[in-house]
Amino acid sequence: MGNSGIGQVVSWYICTVAVVPFVCLRIYTRWTKFGGLAIEDGLIVLALLCLIGDLGIQQHMWNLGLGDMASVTPENLKSIMQMIVPGSVLYVTSLWAVKFALVLFYKRLAAPGSKLIAVYNVALAGLAVTFLVIFFDILFQCYPYDKRWSADPDYQCNPKAAEANYWMTILFNIISDAIIISLPITMVMRLQMKLKQKLGVAAVFALGVFVIISSIIRAYYSHLNETMLTCTVSMVETAIAIIASCLPALRSMFIGGNTQNATSSYGKHYELTSERHKTNDTRTNGHSASAMSPRRPRHTPHDSEDSLVTGSLPDESGSPSLSNEKGHIHVETTIATHYVEDGESAKSAV
Repeated sequence: MGNSGIGQVVSWYICTVAVVPFVCLRIYTRWTKFGGLAIEDGLIVLALLCLIGDLGIQQHMWNLGLGDMASVTPENLKSIMQMIVPGSVLYVTSLWAVKFALVLFYKRLAAPGSKLIAVYNVALAGLAVTFLVIFFDILFQCYPYDKRWSADPDYQCNPKAAEANYWMTILFNIISDAIIISLPITMVMRLQMKLKQKLGVAAVFALGVFVIISSIIRAYYSHLNETMLTCTVSMVETAIAIIASCLPALRSMFIGGNTQNATSSYGKHYELTSERHKTNDTRTNGHSASAMSPRRPRHTPHDSEDSLVTGSLPDESGSPSLSNEKGHIHVETTIATHYVEDGESAKSAV
């Protein structure tokens, strides 16, 4: 084997190595701030492991002569073709793991009970369906697998099945990326924040655009049967996707922020407690005080320190919520409870 494609092989390793510190910093940040990890973190680790596995498969294929397919021996060709299915599965799994992680992250940022929650649930269901369709198509589009390297014209893969998989993977991948990028736009546009912060958010979304561009370039080279270039762009695409998914989690490490602050919207929780006082004044007036008492902060991997920005969201009426000097949202609510002595239902006004 010559040195054909050695530069592209080096780029495979550069992409993989570049991703590792971002994932490690993400895990470190999440663990130190919240004492645990969320499901999104596990998905990003899965994506990294798939990327590393894909690197190993592509390196093995290159060792067998992938860089110069014209001179590959029949035995080596068989070994190369045997790597197509596991390599494709790892590629799709890594990308879809990142997609799932991003949608789950956006879902945690949405207000509980809002319409966005339903939108994100639909997006998650769509990702699950598209992944399963592509996954099983990769496994069974050409079965038995020995058809892939068979020299018998009557015992080979159906070209139409391969073309169907090609278009299915491209369309599902690009369309899902476009949807995922657009999902948080409505939420971000409502944030009351400085232009500098908005540009920072736009930079995170811009990486998502680069992922789409990489997908299109990969599709182009795959259509031309440029296997080496297809492998290279696949590594670039996956690496950018993983790095983009880690940036929100690393926001606080680079620009500061601390969820341990009791005035943070995620660091201070309240619970409604109501006590009926047996005093003469209470019996006379028929009123009881109801207080909002602070509950000890509980920091979990679901707290949103890894938020896209620090800003304030307008309330349902369009007015911005109260915020402290650090930009965290802090809403105070007073609840008064009125009791009726004659046994009628209690009435409360908020």
